[in-house]
Amino acid sequence: MSALFLSLYGYAVAERTCELFISRCNRQAMAEGGFGQREPSTALVLMVVLHVSWLIVTPVEASFFASPLPDVLTTGAASIFLLAQALRVWTLKTLGSFWNISVMTQGCRQHGFVSAGPYRFIRHPNYLVVIAEIASLPLVGGAIVSSLLFSLLNAAVLSQRIAVEERWLETIPGYKDTMGSKGRFLPSRARQ
Repeated sequence: MSALFLSLYGYAVAERTCELFISRCNRQAMAEGGFGQREPSTALVLMVVLHVSWLIVTPVEASFFASPLPDVLTTGAASIFLLAQALRVWTLKTLGSFWNISVMTQGCRQHGFVSAGPYRFIRHPNYLVVIAEIASLPLVGGAIVSSLLFSLLNAAVLSQRIAVEERWLETIPGYKDTMGSKGRFLPSRARQ
C-alpha cells in the first residue's frame, strides 16, 4: 500500500468517526428543538453497514489484491477524494447544527430548508461527496473491485435514502419552487 493511500484512508476513518460524534450532538439538539426522526431504521442501518464494510474491505483489497494502476489514475482519484473533502467542509459548514446522519423530518416545516452554500447549485452535495469518496479512495490503493462494488451498493442505498428525504423536503413550503429545478448531484442548466 502506498503512503498516499494510507494517509487518505486514515483521514477517511478519522473523519467518519468525528462525524458520528457531531451527528449525535446535532441530532440531540434538533430533537430538543422539536425535530423528530421518521426515517425507516433499515435505511440508516444499510447506510452504516455499507460504510463500515467499505472501510474494512478497501484496505484488505489494497493490501492483498491490489491492481497496478497508472499513476495518472491514482493521482486523479486522490484529487477527486480531496476535492470531495473540500465540498464536505463547505456542506457541513452550510448546514451547521442541522447536519446529521439521520433524516430528521418532524419540525422541518417550521424551520424550513437550506438553500445556501453548495445547495445554491445542487440538492444533495453531501451525497455527492460520499459518491466521490466511495469510488475514488479505493482506486488510490488499486482496489478496483471495492471501487466498483461499493459504488453500486452505495447507489442502491442512496436511491432509497434520497427518496425518503425528498418526500419530506417536498412537504416544506417553497422547497419545490426553490430546489426542484436543481440537479441532485450536478448543477442543472436551468436558471434558478
